Amino acid sequence: MLLIIKIATVLTIFILCISFYPYLTPQNISIFVEKYNIVAPLLFIILCAVRPILFFLPSMGLTVVAGVLFGTFWGTTYVVLGGALSTIVGFYFARWIGRDITKKLMRKNNLFKEFEEKSIKRGKNAVLYMRLFNLPWDIVSYWAGLSGIGFKDFYVASLIPLIPISFLYTYFGSNIFIPSSAGFIIPLIIIVVMGSIPYIHSMIVRKTND
Repeated sequence: MLLIIKIATVLTIFILCISFYPYLTPQNISIFVEKYNIVAPLLFIILCAVRPILFFLPSMGLTVVAGVLFGTFWGTTYVVLGGALSTIVGFYFARWIGRDITKKLMRKNNLFKEFEEKSIKRGKNAVLYMRLFNLPWDIVSYWAGLSGIGFKDFYVASLIPLIPISFLYTYFGSNIFIPSSAGFIIPLIIIVVMGSIPYIHSMIVRKTND
């Protein structure tokens, strides 16, 4: 019965996401902010918080939009508040949906058992590494929820880079219409470099092993 409820929940969310996603564009969000500027920050924080169950809404895009709409300071503030909540939502949503399945696989497969052991021993550092180098925020939360990592370790590792990364993207968003400015070029370079480090590292490890 519980499995049926979980499947029905995922399918319902999936259908709702497909239905409403075309309306969640930066242009529509901008129009909404201009029309309802008093409640817009609260609704933006709520949107960020529930983003992990809105499968098609990228965290990076929302962070940049926050910089465009609210400026660097307030954009960062709203993104941090929403991000702190969304991290909890993503973790527990994945844990509710798939943790039991992971446990069953772990008992039957040594690969999953090894994954479980490593996530418990090194999960905190792994989460911090993935957060710092711009792996998709919600994917990391889902991974942690499915794994054996404790919530406290996961959450602390997620909060450490939350403010600087949020600032970086909102600052970039606030200067996105001035592409020749330092406020656009410098954050863009940092974003590209941070995103490239995991791939460069994996290539170095692969060559070393060869």
